[in-house]
Amino acid sequence: MANETRLEYDSLPAVTPSYLRAATTLSGGLAGDETIPPIVAELPDLEVRAEELAKYRKVCGFQHGPHLPVTYPHVLAFPMHMAVLTHKRFPLKLLGLIHLRNDITQYRAIETAEKLHIEVSVGGHREVEKGVEFDLVTRVRDRAGELIWQEDSVMLSRQKTNVPKSAKKKRDDGLGFEPDEQTTWDVPENIGRRYASAAGDYNPIHLSPWSAKLFGFPRAIATGMWTKARAAAELEPKLEKSAYTLSLGFKKPVFLPSQARFAYSVHEQGADFALTNANGDIVHLLGDIRYL
Repeated sequence: MANETRLEYDSLPAVTPSYLRAATTLSGGLAGDETIPPIVAELPDLEVRAEELAKYRKVCGFQHGPHLPVTYPHVLAFPMHMAVLTHKRFPLKLLGLIHLRNDITQYRAIETAEKLHIEVSVGGHREVEKGVEFDLVTRVRDRAGELIWQEDSVMLSRQKTNVPKSAKKKRDDGLGFEPDEQTTWDVPENIGRRYASAAGDYNPIHLSPWSAKLFGFPRAIATGMWTKARAAAELEPKLEKSAYTLSLGFKKPVFLPSQARFAYSVHEQGADFALTNANGDIVHLLGDIRYL
């Protein structure tokens, strides 16, 4: 692709330089006809480290088994996400980006001993009422080159756009499905630090009350990808197939510490699920699983 920037690795890049670039990038935005240029990072033959996988399983609630948790390739690719989103050609500020939606398609279960080819890419944008949206895409292939896993993350950078404000929507308190089961999650104050230790995601809004306050939050909030992984860990043993798309939208943050209610319905097409506060009147996330 013309004007494409390629980052080629033979091992995962260190995340510390990316965090330093993120912390020292004071401004960012798109002007005029500018868009996000195509940036692609690629790493072949990545091996999973058993001790890191075990740590992730423990903090997210996954059972031990011969296959990777459905959300684990996101963690494997995270250093490459950081490298792409802090590259000098990426025009937006990383700190302050909002993760709106995350869709993962697992075409087959991935064995823990497999060597994986990972590719991360961005490019282009969409103007919306609240700012600029873009897609961060991660693809995982096996040694034969077959696509076995893909993640599409929709990210938002708040800034002024020419999109007119729409009429305020009437609040919908429903979940869109009738739950068959529900469980209570105790979300501890230290879950952001524990997840960071297992996944490498040290975003300050998840680590402590004082660091979260620097970004306008009264308390630290749970990492969105931890809530997704925790949901997947609870649902995976109930699923009949290993090839599916796991989609969700992030709604309201989960402040730490707190109790949350996980409600779900498993059916022949997959499952529907939601995470709310303990009273059920604040929705943190809504998602579904659909078999391929």
